[in-house]
Amino acid sequence: MYRSRIGQSPSFDASPTLRALRRSDVFSALNDTAELAEAAERARWVTIPRRREITPDAEGTVFAIVTGRVKVCSQAGDRDLTLGYADPGDVVGEERLFGPSIERRYYAAEQVEAVALPSSFVLDLLGRHPRLATSMLRYVGERRAALERRLRALLCRSVESRVAEFVLEVAARYGVPDSRGTLVSQRFTHLDIANFVGSTRETVTLVLGDLKRAGLIDLDHRRIVVLDKDGLVARTAD
Repeated sequence: MYRSRIGQSPSFDASPTLRALRRSDVFSALNDTAELAEAAERARWVTIPRRREITPDAEGTVFAIVTGRVKVCSQAGDRDLTLGYADPGDVVGEERLFGPSIERRYYAAEQVEAVALPSSFVLDLLGRHPRLATSMLRYVGERRAALERRLRALLCRSVESRVAEFVLEVAARYGVPDSRGTLVSQRFTHLDIANFVGSTRETVTLVLGDLKRAGLIDLDHRRIVVLDKDGLVARTAD
């Protein structure tokens, strides 16, 4: 499902892999050059086209994202619910380190480049390098906390509140200054938003229309422009 540069070119230079690991939120804990070189030696540089699933090897693979955006999903029946998005510096596939009971699926929201490491090798690194183990635990804990906040929102808050919070989150993460306010540089379809907030595409379309008529947002070719941040914050408070 992805293309690997390892084994395809005898002139492969490990330095881009080393640089990618140094920028990783998790693997940057391997701050010794020899430790990073060991990881780079076992890594594969992979390219995943847009909209393709990122498929781990049979024994498991941890991916350190270098470029692009990854959609993290969990399948519920015939529907993929979006758990979140991973950006450059993030890792995905780490759940397989803790057993097969956690099932997630990953899709390239745009073309993605990543450093792929075998799960067995990452487990060995975690056992030998306490700094790396601490870094991984922190990363997993942050993800769990984010999912718990999402769960509370699903149980206790309206769809409008959840959509408003989604807009605020992506504006904080991907926003760029715009003459109208803050432009969300990444595109999200109404179905993308519905799968994230736990609703339907039709309901999300209605809510976005209401927010636009209220002067809180504008819609520009599937990109959202935040016009009134304080007004959106008020809509998140049920």
